[in-house]
Amino acid sequence: MFGFITDVPCRIKNLFSKLKKFFSKPQYKNFCRTELGLMVAGDGEHDIKSVNELFIDRKDQSSLNRFITDPKWNIQAVANQAKTLLLSEANLGNSFEYKIIDDTVCRKYSQNTEMVCYNHSSTMGTVLSHDYVTSLYVNNGLVVPDGLKLYGNQKKCSEKGIEFKTRLQLACDIIDEHTPLVKKTIWLWDSWFTCQEMASKCRAHGYSWVGEIKSNRIVFYEEKRYRIDELFDKIRLEGGFFDVMVNGKLYQAFKVDVFMPKMGYFSIVMNVKAGTRDVHFLCTDMLGCSVEEILGHGLERHRIEDFYKEAKALGFGEYRFRESEAALIHAHLVALACILLDVLRRRLLKYSIVKSLPSIEATVEWVRRKAMHLFIHEIRNIKLSNKSILRLIDTK
Repeated sequence: MFGFITDVPCRIKNLFSKLKKFFSKPQYKNFCRTELGLMVAGDGEHDIKSVNELFIDRKDQSSLNRFITDPKWNIQAVANQAKTLLLSEANLGNSFEYKIIDDTVCRKYSQNTEMVCYNHSSTMGTVLSHDYVTSLYVNNGLVVPDGLKLYGNQKKCSEKGIEFKTRLQLACDIIDEHTPLVKKTIWLWDSWFTCQEMASKCRAHGYSWVGEIKSNRIVFYEEKRYRIDELFDKIRLEGGFFDVMVNGKLYQAFKVDVFMPKMGYFSIVMNVKAGTRDVHFLCTDMLGCSVEEILGHGLERHRIEDFYKEAKALGFGEYRFRESEAALIHAHLVALACILLDVLRRRLLKYSIVKSLPSIEATVEWVRRKAMHLFIHEIRNIKLSNKSILRLIDTK
């Protein structure tokens, strides 16, 4: 994508101004340039060099690099303020909130990059990468990224001189750090995180949880020992499944209360989407909830996959820093861009600029158009030859 940004569109400038107090004047200029660049950059163009090239008046790249590699500002304070801004734009429910935990890998190509190690990805296999343990806050359809921790194996942590923590320990830290906004918090995660440590941590804070569970886990049902897939087959043959409507979709499901060694008594919901062989097993400590309620909670976990898709479109993982601190700052800035775009799209609807709530992708296109309008206005007002104009925008 050629350099076309001449200024920050006014509605984006207004959003950025809400965070101005956290930066010095030079830092704020770098912040605005970086965030706007992350929003409008094309695929594979979200590293600092490519972001800088999107602007007509390119800065010395070393200044932008130092903004991330040697930050004199507090990323957590900025992220918290952005979260507060987004929460103020929505009508939050007061009955319960969700926190969703997962991890995602960002492929890297150099062993010299700090904290890179071989991690498993469901789409790429085992690859050299950074692995981020992340969390989302969800309330009444509002989704806010608010937890981001970089995992490294024991060797990499030793080289870095920091304490080694497993992914589970990082996830437990996220649980410890959560400040509830309503009375009931329900944590959601996939089968990798369904374990004694996570269940105990939630119990210690008075939180509830719903997690997927692997089919080969051992449970005791009616004083008999089963693998979960064996119990599924038994109940199916006995005709125990019944139809359940959740979010307008039909499922066949069944709930059983079981005992799991090392974990205790829990409810397991076995569900199959009607007309498919898509079988899922959900485990929860909410023994008194109905099948419909547990399944409804479990289905909310898709939101973190949606977030990963949006964040990676905005450059999550597209950095070339050797230092792990800089990589983490870049990742936080991408998450921040997601939050600010969500605020923007809600305001576009609120002020009747659009007729319905646009997607994050559509909001990105809106920002690009506004930036392009400013570019065209700038070109129209200058008196230069065509050759000079092409030199100005540098289309190489």
